[in-house]
Amino acid sequence: MITRIELDGFKTFQDFTLDLSPLQVIVGANGVGKSNLFDALHLIGRLADSKILATFHELRGDVGELFSARAGGGSADCIKLAVEILVDQKVQDDWGTIHELRFPRMRYELEIARRQDAEGQDRLILQHEFLTPIPRQRDRWTKSNRLRTGGPWIPVMTGGRSSPYISSQKSRKETILVLHQDGNSGRRDIVAMEAERTLLSGARNTEFPHAFAAAEEMRAWQFLHLDPEILRQPSPVTAPAKLGYGGRNLPNVLARMKAVDPELLTRVSSDLANHVPGAMQVDTAVDPEAGRVAIWAKSEDGRKFSSRVLSDGALRALALVTLRNDPEHRGLLCFENPESSVHPSRLKDLTQILKDLTTDFSSSDQEGAPLRQVICNTHSPVFISHPEILSHVLFAHLTSRTNLENDSRQTASTRIVPVIPDPLQPALPIPEDVQSYTLSEVQTYLESADLGAARSHLGTRLARDSGLNAADSRDKGPA
Repeated sequence: MITRIELDGFKTFQDFTLDLSPLQVIVGANGVGKSNLFDALHLIGRLADSKILATFHELRGDVGELFSARAGGGSADCIKLAVEILVDQKVQDDWGTIHELRFPRMRYELEIARRQDAEGQDRLILQHEFLTPIPRQRDRWTKSNRLRTGGPWIPVMTGGRSSPYISSQKSRKETILVLHQDGNSGRRDIVAMEAERTLLSGARNTEFPHAFAAAEEMRAWQFLHLDPEILRQPSPVTAPAKLGYGGRNLPNVLARMKAVDPELLTRVSSDLANHVPGAMQVDTAVDPEAGRVAIWAKSEDGRKFSSRVLSDGALRALALVTLRNDPEHRGLLCFENPESSVHPSRLKDLTQILKDLTTDFSSSDQEGAPLRQVICNTHSPVFISHPEILSHVLFAHLTSRTNLENDSRQTASTRIVPVIPDPLQPALPIPEDVQSYTLSEVQTYLESADLGAARSHLGTRLARDSGLNAADSRDKGPA
């Protein structure tokens, strides 16, 4: 679970920080950087598994376009990424070795620089990598969520650790990346200039248990874009029993759940019936000749349908309620436009599903269950108004950043701030890093036919509350 992310030099993010809870719904107009945040998370997650250059090429746009544009032309020469995470207390590798962690709260930092080699070609250089436990006395997030030591999420310690698991040691000639001793393992050193992947990506077993746990957390991050055409298709029996991009392998996931406990499919069917009127029962069947697994649904009048004829909305709902009931589902789920193809009368049900897909630290029923987190983005003013998610809504918008050396040159930078119920908005000057908008202000902004006028209104209100000149805080239009 990600509890904090910091970005600088990546796309529209400059000196960006954001604290996160188990459920976050980010709302904003198109082009303000909502998807860029998902790209940053994708980058961090893939760098924990793959080579650096290959990972950069997976993202939208050319490699050079991923570095933030600077006022007056040019772009940043370094991308700085940092996340603070909470991981499950026990980690198991592919060889079945289980290790219990003493420090499930960790902070991971990366700096990727762009440099020209002797031939004038751009190279990506790993110039800083750092993984360290977060000291409990300085852990604001744990305190704000009231996670007690000795509880299900934070173990009792018998002594602290102040040294990092991964560090960068610089000398006059070069930077050395160090994977430090952890448990019974020795340290490993590598020259940063020669590294084609992060040290974290090399943690593949419990030999270095905390680095491995952090890497496994990031490798498990999922980016859900449910494609009805993919969801309709049967899956090869040999395909993984884990939901893939677009909704691939959904039949295999349901078949695995059915094999583990048939009651799980009963729960999926019940949840789907609450979301899709007329749906009664979901089941899977194997075609031995074709070697594929298919999904079947039975309606309340007894008719039986294959997944090929189910509606787009029913298929998306089926994927979500499957994840909700899958005991193996864990980690972060990033979901774009969850309200797509959902009838407005069913949005309340959708918000409840999203809440149920996350860890509730106040519930004793979830003790010992895998950590779950959902971050979704939307531009729907209707979706964010539901009470189930209102307290989890954040507002994304672009602001102008002025070059201090030349105040006539400005760049657009993404900010993400809280949305609060209307009566609670203070009419007092407040620091920029804790500014927020009311629900009605955000809804007016999203519903406005004239986004320019709506942005001007927000900018004026922001300047009023901050005591700033309006021109210094004016929101920019979509990039």
